[in-house]
Amino acid sequence: MKLFLELEVQNIYKSKDFTDKKSGEVTKGKWKIQTFDKIESEDGKQLKMYDISLPDDKVDEYKQSLGKTIKLPVSTYVSNGRVGFYSI
Repeated sequence: MKLFLELEVQNIYKSKDFTDKKSGEVTKGKWKIQTFDKIESEDGKQLKMYDISLPDDKVDEYKQSLGKTIKLPVSTYVSNGRVGFYSI
């Protein structure tokens, strides 16, 4: 089974490196796509921003898609009771 998100690419950026305070180990920042989801309710429209991690070898391909709608192959994870996505 394959899962795809259809989304408009708003931005692509590389997150900052993370240093573990206890061990001092540094984890390199990941490339991410930013997009908005439009949630409509009786009270109006709400925009929710999502950051979706990208594999390093896919960054150049998606940088050409800024402002365009794409179908992004993803997997999911759950953190603090919320579903998140990362590109595969």
